[in-house]
Amino acid sequence: MVLYRIETHEEGIFLERPNRFIARVKLENEEVIAHVHDSGRLPELLYEGNKVKLRKANNPHRKTAWDVISARAGEEDVLINSAFHRYISENLLKDEQLSPFGKIDTLKAEVKYGKSRIDYLLEKDNKKIWVEVKGVSLCENNIAMFPDAPSIRAQKHLTELMELKEKGDRTAVLLLILRNSKEFRPRWETDSKFSDLFYKAMQLGVEVYPVLLAFENNEIVYKGLINIIKK
Repeated sequence: MVLYRIETHEEGIFLERPNRFIARVKLENEEVIAHVHDSGRLPELLYEGNKVKLRKANNPHRKTAWDVISARAGEEDVLINSAFHRYISENLLKDEQLSPFGKIDTLKAEVKYGKSRIDYLLEKDNKKIWVEVKGVSLCENNIAMFPDAPSIRAQKHLTELMELKEKGDRTAVLLLILRNSKEFRPRWETDSKFSDLFYKAMQLGVEVYPVLLAFENNEIVYKGLINIIKK
């Protein structure tokens, strides 16, 4: 099932990432500067000599004329542009056949809670469901992992979901698994606090759905749910 289409215009060779926002990429006849829309470090994907796919920016006045869309990993292209997570997840949640929540009544995005914003607030049968979305592009030995760097923001989101759960609402984490993987686990080697909060949240009843996706022929394809490795 196709969830979303993302056009790409060029394939190039990644040269370097001078800072978290930009990459130098060698195209066939020129070298370009492209915007990197992912705050993760991505060393297993953005390394010198790897193939990346780019899309031409719509705004001619932008400082960077290109966006990095995906990077090669073995035989697959991996989406590394987090700007699309919103569209992919929204299409998934609105599809009653694919959504882990089935048919919903309403969906609101970026809903304020305290000093934060939760990605989605759904309503189903007069019950609130708060959903936070995380993109997962790190995979080792067929195991998807998150985060690839310590993330205070992700820790905060888990704490907020636990608070909302204790107040009586349904809460969930939707993990967009962007590389071919068989299982998921939090990467405790990188962020032990997030890992502890993750399993604590599950024990408290925060629902976690690792959704396997593939980027094939410029389309995001739904592949199903994968298992979570228990602590």
